[in-house]
Amino acid sequence: MKIQDILSVFLGSVLLLMAVLWIFTPKFAAGQLNMDFLEGYGRNTQIRDFTALFLSTSIMSFISFFTKQHQWIFCSGLVYLLAAIFNITASFNHDAPIVFSALLTEITFCSMAFISAFLYKSNKL
Repeated sequence: MKIQDILSVFLGSVLLLMAVLWIFTPKFAAGQLNMDFLEGYGRNTQIRDFTALFLSTSIMSFISFFTKQHQWIFCSGLVYLLAAIFNITASFNHDAPIVFSALLTEITFCSMAFISAFLYKSNKL
């Protein structure tokens, strides 16, 4: 198994685990992200958005693994790059604390995805 395959499967598996936690134990999943488990409409938004985020990026990672197409995992990495950017932006523009553990995770996920995408693309040249 090549490095890009390992990165794709590992990233897809971690993200799938996070999605499953949000589906079946959202209060626990929120706690793992150091978040309050919201009430009412906020709870609905929190559960659906985090489940969609983790499940869609997991699916994109697995599609890259099965198709060996770099575009899919690149898109997954782009999501986490933007999350990292907005983690920092929220601090500067909206007086929100930077969540350094989340920022490190976002940078790690982004890096894994971009490295995998680069390797998938390089193997096609």
